[in-house]
Amino acid sequence: MNHDYMTLVHCRDKAWGQHALTRLGSIFVATTAVGISVPGYWWICCVAAMTIGWALEGTFYRWLSDKIDHPERLDPKELPRIKQLTIRAIIGLVAIYTSPFLALAFAPHPGPSLGLLFGCGSLLVICGQHVLDRKMVYWTLPIITVAVVISAIRLADGWVGYLLGFLAFLLCVNTVVLTGASVKSAEDLIEAQSKALRLADELDERVVQRTRELEKAVLVAEEANRAKSRFLATMSHELRTPLNAVIGYAEMVAEDVRSGDLGSTETDLEKIRNAARHLLGLINEVLDISKMEANEQVCRPTHFDVRSVAQESLDAIIPLAAACQTQCELEIDQNLETLVYNDEGKLRQGLLNLLSNAAKFTNNGTIKLTCRLSGPQQEWIAFDVADSGVGIAQEDLPRIFLPFFQSDTSLTRSVEGTGLGLAISQKLSLLMGGDLLVTSRIGVGSTFTMMIARQFVEPGEQAKVPLAVPTTD
Repeated sequence: MNHDYMTLVHCRDKAWGQHALTRLGSIFVATTAVGISVPGYWWICCVAAMTIGWALEGTFYRWLSDKIDHPERLDPKELPRIKQLTIRAIIGLVAIYTSPFLALAFAPHPGPSLGLLFGCGSLLVICGQHVLDRKMVYWTLPIITVAVVISAIRLADGWVGYLLGFLAFLLCVNTVVLTGASVKSAEDLIEAQSKALRLADELDERVVQRTRELEKAVLVAEEANRAKSRFLATMSHELRTPLNAVIGYAEMVAEDVRSGDLGSTETDLEKIRNAARHLLGLINEVLDISKMEANEQVCRPTHFDVRSVAQESLDAIIPLAAACQTQCELEIDQNLETLVYNDEGKLRQGLLNLLSNAAKFTNNGTIKLTCRLSGPQQEWIAFDVADSGVGIAQEDLPRIFLPFFQSDTSLTRSVEGTGLGLAISQKLSLLMGGDLLVTSRIGVGSTFTMMIARQFVEPGEQAKVPLAVPTTD
């Protein structure tokens, strides 16, 4: 909150909240005492001042409360003007209330006594309520000082009267000192309240932020739990299929051996071997992602021919692509160097994962592997695996690199896989000093860009980040 706003609230609460009844009651009692004890019509001045003061005070209080009780409608630039108007209003009210009691200094006794008592009460009010400005007391004190000093002098004759007047003047001087201390105390209190409000706002903001983070963490945890459940269901199917094949063909081989008919034994044994290899591949994927999650995988760089790795990786998935009537293409940048220094095995594994995925989800289309240089200083090699397959929904793009996540449930039921290939490929890319990025559109196809460092360096020796590639079309 603005400091001027807090000052106005503090002044309003002190002047018209905590001490209003006491102050207004004192004015009424003093006016009544004048009417009862002072001969003449002096009470008429006191009643007139009291009535005018109460009317003006009530009007100003309602105006000020309307302003500061609705801070959302209050322009901060207007606060200094409201503060100055409040100071002038208080000065005017003090003058109105005090003027009749200044006149009592010249009234018959006990007029001067009542004027002195009321003046001293006004000094106490000034000490506690003039908190808007340090200089405010210099505007309200003069008329009270005159009333107090003259009333004190009128109480006695000769030098005793002047002595009482001097003591009354000293009382007014002390009022200035006490008012300064009161203003300082009020400023410290307002500053403490402002700081407390700022801290409360910061705390509320932090609570909201942490609540959002917790909600997000809960959603991530729930998604991870659902992904693991899907993974277990998928793995039970994926593992059961090759195991059933192994058991079935093993029983057929056993029957052939018992019957002596070994004509189809070699074919059955080949099917057993293929099923076992598929089963081994599934198990290796699970072990690979487990090692990566535990940070047990390390990059073992060597010099190798990147073109040959790209060609061999594409050749490996040609039979799978041909079964789906899909053509495979390879394009290599002419400026691409033959030798790079990185982990050949991890690059091969990552490319095979991406190319196998493209082959699984592309029918009667094309798969194109492009090798090119990338980065502001051409410090990376990018492998673009582009297919004309089914594509990936935009809402699934941020999650496709999560372990066990599979984009299209209805489609993946008919396609073998554990949902670990992309997660493994991304971790391999990061391990080799690069990243794995994706663009995709439903019905058009997907492009996965695997980036690796041309010259691998250990983490901490050199920090380079690939150029940003958009994740959606």
